[in-house]
Amino acid sequence: MSVTSLEDLKAALRCTHSEDDFMLQKNLNASEAEICRFLNRKQLPTLPQDYPPFKDSLGNVLPEVVATPANVAPEVFPAVCLLVQAKADAASPADISALRKAAEVMVMPYRVEMGA
Repeated sequence: MSVTSLEDLKAALRCTHSEDDFMLQKNLNASEAEICRFLNRKQLPTLPQDYPPFKDSLGNVLPEVVATPANVAPEVFPAVCLLVQAKADAASPADISALRKAAEVMVMPYRVEMGA
């Protein structure tokens, strides 16, 4: 299940028909998963910042903030759209690479566990 809605994605891609909904949903799911893998996260990054893990006054780690459309970091949605576009209608390998690189640049500030 995607955090990003299919309706929001279709609006961003200026898609007005429903013939491609199944394919777009699969690409949306795959794109969100790709972002999570790139960021070394289990879920999309949220605001307020969810990493490093917050601790209470006793030092106990607080539970993760669950990603929802309302709290996902603002750079994530356009990055997801770029990855879906790369999967759905990029014309060439160079286009795919450029779209993927642009998406990675947008979400790079949220990447974790890159070493000391």
